[in-house]
Amino acid sequence: MKKLIALCFTMCFFTAIGTAQKLTQKDLQGTWKMERFSANGIVIDLWAATITLSPELEKQLTAEQKKDIQSGMAQVMEVFKESYAYVDGNNLRQTMGPQEQKGTFTVKDQDGKQFLAFTSEAGVAEDMAVSIKDKKLYISQGTGAEAAEFIYTKQP
Repeated sequence: MKKLIALCFTMCFFTAIGTAQKLTQKDLQGTWKMERFSANGIVIDLWAATITLSPELEKQLTAEQKKDIQSGMAQVMEVFKESYAYVDGNNLRQTMGPQEQKGTFTVKDQDGKQFLAFTSEAGVAEDMAVSIKDKKLYISQGTGAEAAEFIYTKQP
């Protein structure tokens, strides 16, 4: 569980493919509550309280392993239910369960996609794909087995 929390903590923001609107720093302002995230073939929907395994992952696991994953993910789900991203100006603060990450960002365009060029307080820089579609904030990081996606909903 600690590994998953650490993985999720480092994976801040995602992208939606398709008809996402072009966003500005102003569009990101406010509080965004995490609704759903996925990583390593596992999708956790915090609002529906469901955990879904990809068909590829399902094929690789025994019934016992699936049960263990479901049990472990249920605990993770409880930890992440109150996770948020707070944006004020160019400052980003993200809570992931009991952990918090802070830093600054700029929005940049590259190859027809938009990214957050994020620098943590510790000085670690990374680009995270970002978009807003259907009033939801999509943030993604990594590729292949290291890919993760987070979906947030704007809070009033």
